[in-house]
Amino acid sequence: MKNNLFDSKMTVVSPLTGKDNVVLESQLSASQIIEQYQKEFSVDVSSYFKGLDNIDIYQCQTSQLRFYYPFSLAGDGQFYADLARVYKGYYSLWKWEHEKTIQHIKEGQKILEIGCGNGYFLQKIKEKKAEGIGLDFNPEAVAYGKTQGIQIIDQTIGVHATLHKEKYDMVCAFQLFEHVNEVGQFIKDSLTCLKKGGVFAIGVPNNDSPIFALDPYHTLNVPPHHMLLWDARSLAYLATQYDLSIVDISIQPSGAINRSMAYRLWLNKTLGNNILSSTTHILTRWLVKRLPVFPQGATVVAVFRKN
Repeated sequence: MKNNLFDSKMTVVSPLTGKDNVVLESQLSASQIIEQYQKEFSVDVSSYFKGLDNIDIYQCQTSQLRFYYPFSLAGDGQFYADLARVYKGYYSLWKWEHEKTIQHIKEGQKILEIGCGNGYFLQKIKEKKAEGIGLDFNPEAVAYGKTQGIQIIDQTIGVHATLHKEKYDMVCAFQLFEHVNEVGQFIKDSLTCLKKGGVFAIGVPNNDSPIFALDPYHTLNVPPHHMLLWDARSLAYLATQYDLSIVDISIQPSGAINRSMAYRLWLNKTLGNNILSSTTHILTRWLVKRLPVFPQGATVVAVFRKN
């Protein structure tokens, strides 16, 4: 089977900069990932890893963005349909990043949300007396939007950008940019839709959070689900790459459940995944939940202004 590490013919480029200034950071076992998806979600992802013993994690030295390779590992529509069917909490209604972003919306503004799902955020911004439009490929989401008076269009951001140049006061996306391999072009198209002086807001998983940093095999943070591993540093780089000004970069505070999860992972790393670490976690997690430890939560939001 193919091992990416020893494939000397390939040229790997950063999905953000398009340059080959990248380094191989580590590798993950393909068989372990396949086994985890089957065990946790009853989803067969073996077809994505055909011919691979390992998958690679590279880091772009310019932007600090980390990403999985090969890019063919990205999930398709069927994968997300299967995942949503078995994981009922996959699409939550209101998120911490929604609350952070809605603060930047003013009355009368036009808002574009990319990958809007059923349009819960767009529904909420009506309270701000703003006009929202969403893009989503799911026909069920488009149909549901009509029942709620929300305009949701089945259209790519690339096509939308050619039709709506500098139309919006805000362009936003939540839990989307970690899935997109062609993220450089995706961001360019997003900014084409944005007025000068408009707000560009992105919410993504925070890979500095210990629940991800201490668990490289976190099932929903590996392919075919996630392809890009963002953090505050790589998000901040976007300002220099795309002539943006940083308004705010916020990391979600860690809640009690996240602190308990991070503590268990830390114990496993320190003591080993054994009865000692398990017992220690059971006996002391009540204290950890109440202490200001493992402060970084699972999401980071970056808000920019277009220059």
